[in-house]
Amino acid sequence: MTEQEFAMLVHEVAHEEAPRLFAIVEEYGEQESVRVAGYGVAFEDRAEVSSVEGGFHLSSQSAENARTLFELSSRSAGTRRAHVVWLDGAGSGVAG
Repeated sequence: MTEQEFAMLVHEVAHEEAPRLFAIVEEYGEQESVRVAGYGVAFEDRAEVSSVEGGFHLSSQSAENARTLFELSSRSAGTRRAHVVWLDGAGSGVAG
């Protein structure tokens, strides 16, 4: 394998195994207002999310599980729903 072929292999593997970026967006009222509550990185076997205010970090089985936990923990603050928004262009946009 040439040096150039090896460099291409390194880049290919890095891109194929790259985690996906997402945001947890909270919805208030009947589609009245939204805010980004956290940003996360979805790996093949887990998701890591940090709140935008800082001080809160969550490890979860998936982005969807993280969304559910954010939704449940923010209900008392008036959150109607939480959504997963994929930021890497690979997803359908909004989930949840």
